[in-house]
Amino acid sequence: MKISSLYGLILAAGGLCIGSVANAAGERGPGWEFGADLIYQLSKDIDFNGGSKASLDDDLGIALAFGYRFSDKLELQFYLDWNDVDYNASLVTFSNTTPAVPLGTVDVRGTVETFAPRAAVNYNFLEGPITPYITAGLGWAFIDTNIPTGRPQNVCWWDPWWGYVCGTVQDTKSIDGFLYDLGLGVRWDFSPGLSMRAGYERHWIDLSQADGTPGLDQFRLGIVYRY
Repeated sequence: MKISSLYGLILAAGGLCIGSVANAAGERGPGWEFGADLIYQLSKDIDFNGGSKASLDDDLGIALAFGYRFSDKLELQFYLDWNDVDYNASLVTFSNTTPAVPLGTVDVRGTVETFAPRAAVNYNFLEGPITPYITAGLGWAFIDTNIPTGRPQNVCWWDPWWGYVCGTVQDTKSIDGFLYDLGLGVRWDFSPGLSMRAGYERHWIDLSQADGTPGLDQFRLGIVYRY
């Protein structure tokens, strides 16, 4: 067989494969979709006013996604992001006098829980089943540092499944702040009703006590059901 004929067969087979993928994927026109993302957040050091510092470990999180496609290229997405990240912190303590005087530092280790509802606009560059995209979003982050702010207390309550139960609870420090993000990635509509997204995003959280606006780097892998 001549080399030119072999190349012709390879190109024809490749064309058939691409065509079959495109046909199997179907159109991505206007419609609803929902899915879930796996989040891998990279480690981050954060400085706070007064000299306190925190070092976040890299860790996994999850997100629920729900959105509407206005066209093949433009999407509006809503996310509920959640992650549970270990951290080490050095907290500067102050006296109760006026003015406050630094007394020293306390090293703590714990887990910070973040829950962030947000909305994002995605723009797909291509109309085909595989397309790069960019995204930009806004939201609000609710953060529980799990740092105790009071003494443990024994309380009892009625649980709908377990009945009357008692346990120990303790108030912890919670903060919240405005969140905005930018990112880019690749979308693949691999079947008539299913898509995948893989991308990188940077999320900034406006915390009132932080030195500047911390930026968190995330890699995301998601599965989407289209209808």
